[in-house]
Order: sequence, then C-alpha cells, then structure tokens
Amino acid sequence: MAARHSMRLSTPSDDGKFATPRPLNSRLPDAPAAVPLYGKHGRTVLLALDFDAKRHGAAQVDADVERVLAWLHECGGRAVTDRSTSGGRHVLVPLPTDTPLRVEGLRELLDALEKRLPTLDKSPMLGSSHGCISVPGSLCREGGHRRLDGPLAAAVEAFTLRSDRGVVARLVALLGGADTRRSRPRTAVAVVEAALVCEERLVGVGDDRRLHPRYRLVSAIPTLVATFARTGKITDTSRWPSPSEARQSVISSAVLRGASARDIEAALRTADYAGLRGAYARYGSSTTIAKALRRDVAKALTWAARASSQFRDLAHENKHTGGAGGTRVPRTTDFRNDPIRRRWLAAAHMWIDQEFLGSRQRPILLAVVQALAYTSALAGELVEGVPVVAVGGRSLSHSAGLMSESTVWAALRLLRDALGSPVLRIARGAGQLPDRYALTTPAGAAADGPDRVALERARVEPVHHAWSVIGLRGRTLYDLIRSGQVTTVPDALAAAKLGQSAGYATLTDLRVAGLITLDKGSLALGDRTLDDVAADAGLAIVAAERIVRHRAERLVWHAWLECRFGPPPADQDTADQRGATLAAAIAAAPVLDAQDSELIWAATMAAGPPPADPLLDALDLLSDALGAVIVAAPS
Repeated sequence: MAARHSMRLSTPSDDGKFATPRPLNSRLPDAPAAVPLYGKHGRTVLLALDFDAKRHGAAQVDADVERVLAWLHECGGRAVTDRSTSGGRHVLVPLPTDTPLRVEGLRELLDALEKRLPTLDKSPMLGSSHGCISVPGSLCREGGHRRLDGPLAAAVEAFTLRSDRGVVARLVALLGGADTRRSRPRTAVAVVEAALVCEERLVGVGDDRRLHPRYRLVSAIPTLVATFARTGKITDTSRWPSPSEARQSVISSAVLRGASARDIEAALRTADYAGLRGAYARYGSSTTIAKALRRDVAKALTWAARASSQFRDLAHENKHTGGAGGTRVPRTTDFRNDPIRRRWLAAAHMWIDQEFLGSRQRPILLAVVQALAYTSALAGELVEGVPVVAVGGRSLSHSAGLMSESTVWAALRLLRDALGSPVLRIARGAGQLPDRYALTTPAGAAADGPDRVALERARVEPVHHAWSVIGLRGRTLYDLIRSGQVTTVPDALAAAKLGQSAGYATLTDLRVAGLITLDKGSLALGDRTLDDVAADAGLAIVAAERIVRHRAERLVWHAWLECRFGPPPADQDTADQRGATLAAAIAAAPVLDAQDSELIWAATMAAGPPPADPLLDALDLLSDALGAVIVAAPS
C-alpha cells in the first residue's frame, strides 16, 4: 500500500494528525500510523476512500460504502475495505501499477463521489506531498485496531490482480462525466498542454471529431447507462441526481467508444436512444437541441482525451533523446563503443569520484555527465576532436533518468563552475538557443587516459528511468554487480567508494527493489530487472507526460519571445494577421545576432515568462455563465 518507504505516526503531541515521520518497517507501530499515497513523481496506484462516521453515523457510512462498491464493481474495480472502532471505514482500490495517476486525474472522480456520498472525506487523496491513509491492522485513535473486512487471502488477491485499466475514467463516465469548468487548466502552459493532448488523441474535425482508435474502449456501454439511453428513466437517484448527469453519462460512454457528435445525433433517431432524445427535448427546436448536443460532446471529448492515458501505455507514442527508459538502446543509437565519448565519460567519472567523494551530489553528477555523453553522441558534433553539445536542462532530464529539471540545472551549474571540470560552457544560451558545452579532459587526468576498468564502467547510453524510483545512489553499485566485477559486499562497497552505513543502505534499496540478492555475504542479480521496476512504477506514462509538458513550455516561451522581441504589428491588425504572427512564433525561431542575444538574455533575467494569465479566470466565468466569446476590436 505504501507509495514510499515511510509512514507517519499520530502521536499525542500531533493534535490528532499524522505528523510524525518514521521509516517504514515490518513492526506494528505503537501509535496510529498511516502510509503515503503518492510516490516520488507525485502519482499514485491506490485510490483510498475515507468514510467518516462523526457527522452522519456508522449506518450512513455502511450505506455509502455499499453504494460505491457496487459502482466500482460495474467499472471493473477491485476493493479492500476495513473499519475502525469509531464506525469509520476505508475503501482501498488498487489501480493498475503501469498507469499511475496524479491528483488532477482523480479530482473529477472525488468531486463526483463527494456530491453523492455524504460521509466521504476526499482530503487524503488531494495531497500529493502529504496525503496518507491508515492501513488495516493499525491502531485507532479511539483505541483498538482497524479490522479488515473479509479474509486476508481475498485482500492479497485484490492487491495482486488489481483493478482493470481505466477504472477511474469508467467511474467518472458512469456518474455523469467530468465538470470541465472545474477541471479547466489555469495557466498558459497548462492550456497549451491540454491542446497538445487533444491534438494527439483526437482525430477528425467538426462533427466528425472523435477519440483516436488507439485509445477507444471496446467493451459494451454499462447496462444502466444503456437503459437510460433507451427509456430515459432514472432508477437510482444516488447515481444521477438529475437527468443532466444521466445524459452526460450516456454521451461520455459513447465518446469513450469512438462516437462523434454526428454519430450520436444520428443515434438519437433510433429506438436505442429514444430516452436520450427525450432528455434533450426540453431544448425545444431541433437547432437548439443540436447545439446542446454538440456542446456536451465537445465537453466529453476534451475529458476523454485527457483521461485516455488510463487505457493505453504511452511509451511508444513519444520519442526523445532519453530513450524509453530501458537499458537497451536501439541499434541506430547504440553509442556504447564510441571511443571518444567513452574515454571522456570514464575520465569524468574518475574526476567526480575524486572531487565529490562522500558528497550527496556525486550520484547526481555521475548521471548528468552520462546524459551529456549520450546527448553529445546523438548530436554527433566534434570540434577539433572534442565533443560539443547544445542542450537544455529539460531535454537532458530525460536521458538523466527522469531527473527533475531543477536538479539538472543545479548539477550543470556545479559542473561548469568547478575548477578543472570536464564540462566547459562555451556559449551561453539565449532566447530559443540552449547553453553550449564542450566535453573536455578534466584536470588531473592521466596522460594515457582512463584505465581498462574505468572504460568498462563508462556506458554512453541514457540513464535508466527506474533510478528515479530506486534512487541514483544505487546505480554504480548495481552496475558493478551486474557486470560481474564484484561478488562480495566488501569488494562492492570498495569499488563503489561507499562507506559501511551508506553502502548497506544502498544494498537494502536494491534488495527491496528485487534487483539483487544477498546470501551470506555473496551478491548476485535478483529476479527483477530495471525494466520491471520502470514498468511497475508506470514511468512510461511519467516520461510521456513530461514530454508533452516540455513541448507546451517551449511553445509558450517562444511565443513570449516573439511578442517581446518580434517585429511590430502592421497598421491593420486583423485576426488573420494575429493568427499568422502566432503561428510564425511557434514554428520558427528568430534569427539573432550577438547583440540581440545579449538583449534577450538580459530581459529574460529581469522579467522571465509570465507564470500565469491573470485574465483566464475572468474569461472562463464570462464564457461559462454568459456564453461570451472574444471578438476582434474594430479596425
């Protein structure tokens, strides 16, 4: 259940909150304890629903739990429940591990459930940094222990088999679809990111716009949804408080299965959709009905495009310089035998091991120089035999093992500012141009180059994405064990230049991940691989979403540069001219001389791109409440 190897205790001094952090262990804590719900990347594979008996009583809690369990069963969900001595209950829904969800992906469902289930407390699932839930068997604040409902074997089976793919999206559709006003992005980057997602996952134009075949469901529409579409009758008001939610449930279910506005409009004339036709009858004329239908379909398409990642693995949809996260790279990008960059990487490793021995920065720097070597090999540029690469922190974060962008930037600053560093910045980035680096021989390097052992350890390939979950400190140790260079603990710690405390902690991390085994001091590879760890953590989804976000950030940044430094607009500023200007800003970079570059650099440091559009909320309110649209000012 725990998303991280930690827990939080509720001690007498914590005022009833889980505020005291502790490492996770196998012993029962002597105080009420809760485990974190979200992992390092801010994603979860557990939907934890907390039902509180304080306000409405235990009987209402039981009714709400039975209701949500029935809905989950309809959508392919598996659940484990427990109860506290106060009458409160938890419903724990294990989600597929390869499609972890962020808070934003759960907020729509939690809002819909909160409206229908009065005892639900959604707050544990809303905190990606601090959200936690107490587990069956733990102590209750009121005394006693949380007791598991049903046999332990059934709970183990539920967490082993887990729920079907897309259970959260199916449940949202079942309850009436998403409220697009509440889930609308509020920053310029988020708006562009949502547009890129729609562009990728929707096909067709106008009334023929529909979900891409790769993301569609092939299952039948749920029975009660099909019944309402046929009869227009609501038999369960707890599911659909009004015909509006029932109507949108039909639309969302049809859109998830590939229907377009034209398809649904044609279906309204059939007996199977007679009830849905009646639900739209209140709009009167056929023109108004068609307009309302298109609005509902557009709302469902936007939501379906965003939620479709729950139904399909996105690993192959985006390609980037960091690879898909695997240790194996395609033959066309296999640079492990590149002699120039391999010698440089080996020398850089030796310099970092010497200059940063005992520093927490060492594993990060080792990963960044490997990413630089790989990115340089992809670019293929040599200047007088020295590898040269122009790369930004966002691009480098992918080949550095999904390291955070801020960590990459900090590591690059540390490397380029250090005396004798193997990384030399030869041109400062400005505008759309990234910093440019030369990969040079570090100070103190041997005249005849790195030795054979150092060369064998240097691998010109992307850092595996799995290390973003396990921790970079174990990478060197694992590579030594995998290559067969060490087989005992003392030899491994000596070769990895780790002390006893840090070394054994790192070995524990590797053993918990299943990558190695330790038997009487002898080390060997475990049954699991880095690819298995990455797949179980859903890192393909994390990488794909980061690529889309980076594209959106670049588009917004390029547009800002064009608006600030581009040519002045023409006297007759028409909508077509403004559209052409924006398209040009996104499609092409401005040609900059040295003076322009320095001006842009100074302006960037002084102002930077705006973090958010302050008018978005006002425009959203006018559009949603009054149907307002933006029109061009008279020329």
